[in-house]
Amino acid sequence: MQSIRIIEIPPVKAVYSGPLTTKEAFEGFVKWFSTYHAALQGELYPRDFMRYNERLQAREWFYALPGGADPAQVTEYPVVDLPAGLYAVAPCLNADLDGAADWERTREEILRWVAASERFAPYANGEGKAEKYPMFHIVSPGRLMAAGISVEDLYVPIVEKS
Repeated sequence: MQSIRIIEIPPVKAVYSGPLTTKEAFEGFVKWFSTYHAALQGELYPRDFMRYNERLQAREWFYALPGGADPAQVTEYPVVDLPAGLYAVAPCLNADLDGAADWERTREEILRWVAASERFAPYANGEGKAEKYPMFHIVSPGRLMAAGISVEDLYVPIVEKS
């Protein structure tokens, strides 16, 4: 069974943490988006995406706003475009549980799959292009993390070959 799936993230507005270079910045964004998310009705899937920005050498967090949300109501953080487009996605262990070993293995598996694909290629950042890096979000319930159960979906940006 193939564990890699292709997901297209549509253009959507997202609340942006900015570069998370301190524990206080990280915890502040967690508090903001957790409070915002808890107030939504009937949400079935995570809306947050974290990535490591190689150019800035910092983690960044995005929270995709739901349809109908008024971006002007968000005053604590900037609202930006979520990095939209195609992503090859696969599950892995939460990087906090194993020092990112499974995350790295999963990323390499995705990249090998993309390299072998006749249809897709890795996305390459460049002048005039949107800045994209692998992103992830935790898909298992947070309350299970203390028991060592925490799975992420890892999103690696790709493009269709011309």
